[in-house]
Amino acid sequence: MRKKIIIPFLSLLSFAAIAQSEYNGSEKTEIADRNSAKEKKRYKYFCATANVTMADGTSKPIHEVKVGEEVRTCHKGKSITTQVKGVEVFYNPDAALTAVYLRPAKENTAKSESFPLVPAVLLEATPHHQVQTDKGNKAMKQLSKNDILYHVEPETGEVSSWKVGVVQTNARKVEKAYNLTTKEGSYIVENVIVSDK
Repeated sequence: MRKKIIIPFLSLLSFAAIAQSEYNGSEKTEIADRNSAKEKKRYKYFCATANVTMADGTSKPIHEVKVGEEVRTCHKGKSITTQVKGVEVFYNPDAALTAVYLRPAKENTAKSESFPLVPAVLLEATPHHQVQTDKGNKAMKQLSKNDILYHVEPETGEVSSWKVGVVQTNARKVEKAYNLTTKEGSYIVENVIVSDK
């Protein structure tokens, strides 16, 4: 008797879990990052307040970006637009964010009178998230001091080189995180070009 009750109950739980994880309203994928060690995936995401550069040059927190919207990216050194194909949402993700602080690469060579002090850019993402460097894509956890990333000025679309100053692993954990997929395979977060893979 007990076996007859347990099997349908477990089947119902499995069905509910599959339905919840596979539901995608308008290409929105929701993922609960609670896997066993054997099934651990290398999810890539940003905190909910990370700013994405939209097609018109304005910025919007990643949690507000919708499927079908146009965002900015960079191709062969030029700022272009690309369409958002999907939005991934992660609840209580296990991986802590890696924080990278960037400064303009040319800042050290310029005189302080002619080159105003520019605030550092903070980019936070999972350790495995890929960013575009002068040597190709690199995971956040592989970045080291003086690596060069590409910064896009939203108003002008001008692309410049920014140097990694500090890399802080396990910077913080978040309750909800997001990632976008785009037609070009990249987009701009906090004015820095990142890969969606």
